[in-house]
Amino acid sequence: MTDFLFSEFYLEDLAGEEPPAIHPRFTEMIHYLAAVAPAGRLPGRQHIDPCDFPSMLGLINLVDVERRNTAMQFRFRLVGEEQTRAAGRNITGLVVEDAVVPALVERIKGNMRKVVSTRLPIYDRFPMPHPDRQFIDSQRMYYPLAADGKTINMLLILNAYDRISLRAVG
Repeated sequence: MTDFLFSEFYLEDLAGEEPPAIHPRFTEMIHYLAAVAPAGRLPGRQHIDPCDFPSMLGLINLVDVERRNTAMQFRFRLVGEEQTRAAGRNITGLVVEDAVVPALVERIKGNMRKVVSTRLPIYDRFPMPHPDRQFIDSQRMYYPLAADGKTINMLLILNAYDRISLRAVG
């Protein structure tokens, strides 16, 4: 896993402008996941040691990919402390439809489905409203995880917020 894609939504938002460079933490995670993955396979949750990236832990979400026939549902299994603080609420255990404002459900689910279909990380950036809070500039990269090395059953999401103190992130 050495490449990533920009979200189609993000590219539309840029209206033809070239995307700016992304923060190195996003590519650091790409390299980390590639290093822990079995040869020729995707990494699974079992390959990840949180002690390897302590400065990013508060910005990480784990999302279960739940398959029901041909439909996919995405449920937040773990939500980092910085993410919870930025949102002003805890979304652990919630599906995307219940965790984010309705206007962003299709964007977020579209990014997650694209990770599953392409097997590549997807980067997106957009202002995200949270209940009882103003818009927060949100950057995130969605990474595929597969317990069996092939079938994506979880997504790791690394978040970043420009306007919020990220004291633990380098």
